[in-house]
Amino acid sequence: MRAIQISQFGNPADIRVSNIEPPSAPGPGQVRLGVHGVGVGYFDGLLIRGDYQIRPDLPFVPGSSLAGVIESVGEGVTHLKPGDAVAAFALHGGMAEQIVLPAASCAPLPPGIEPVHAANFFISWATSLFGLREIGRLAAGETVLVLGASGSTGTTAIECAKALGARVIACASTAAKRRHCLDHGADLAVDYSTEGWREEVKLATARRGVDVVYDPVGGDLSEAALRLMAPGGRFLVVGFVTGISSIPLNLPLLKRCSIHGVNWGGTVMADPGVVAPVIRTLAEWALSGAIDPAPTRTYRLEEAGEAFAALFGRESTGSLVVRP
Repeated sequence: MRAIQISQFGNPADIRVSNIEPPSAPGPGQVRLGVHGVGVGYFDGLLIRGDYQIRPDLPFVPGSSLAGVIESVGEGVTHLKPGDAVAAFALHGGMAEQIVLPAASCAPLPPGIEPVHAANFFISWATSLFGLREIGRLAAGETVLVLGASGSTGTTAIECAKALGARVIACASTAAKRRHCLDHGADLAVDYSTEGWREEVKLATARRGVDVVYDPVGGDLSEAALRLMAPGGRFLVVGFVTGISSIPLNLPLLKRCSIHGVNWGGTVMADPGVVAPVIRTLAEWALSGAIDPAPTRTYRLEEAGEAFAALFGRESTGSLVVRP
């Protein structure tokens, strides 16, 4: 079976295809999935580099957010059957032609959604929807500031916020990236690499500030964005692409706002019941046209290293999918 196998931690751009033994038949409570698409995310790249909080035993196959078609089911699996299309989550193992994983880690997809379009449902899309709706309590008519808005996490946040009825101010560093944000529904796109970007956001909100900040970036940008919060605002900590920020804790008090961590993976492990309503909403939105889950670019398995290079080089926009 063709797969990306990591034998030693290193640069994700250097990964290569290997031939490994295919997975055995699924055991009780498991399914075997033919993988149609795997989302390319920072989490997967950090695992490959050995830079995440946990390190998988070597060798391992990366790939955590995936979608495909059920090939066989193990004893006790009744809600899935061969031929069903599903979105799925695995800590790793997705970048292969087949994977065996718990049936509980799979969410059925309704007819009309191509599995490759759902490859990022369990990570980028679910994080955005869960973060904005359940954690951020985003209401229609409120204003969201999305940092790093042209990437996979930012693009899905734009579309989810618009589907929830919010106004979106997107932050991106190049004209092409800002155009991408506008094409995906942002009401305003600002260049946060310029000195006056915060004033532009203030003017766009009549100096009231933003109701929600969606921050997958971190670093120095976090404090600058926190200073743009409206009273009662919610600052969502999603990631730390540029580093972990140091926030002066007097700011939430002075701004009368709150800071919330969005840990979708940890929430799912603690309470798997949160998955169904999130995936169901994403599927409904996709079918109605409220969101467009199609990846910006797909890569062959042999090109997986190129996908990670584009991601970590901050050259990509939108979501990336590898098709084993």
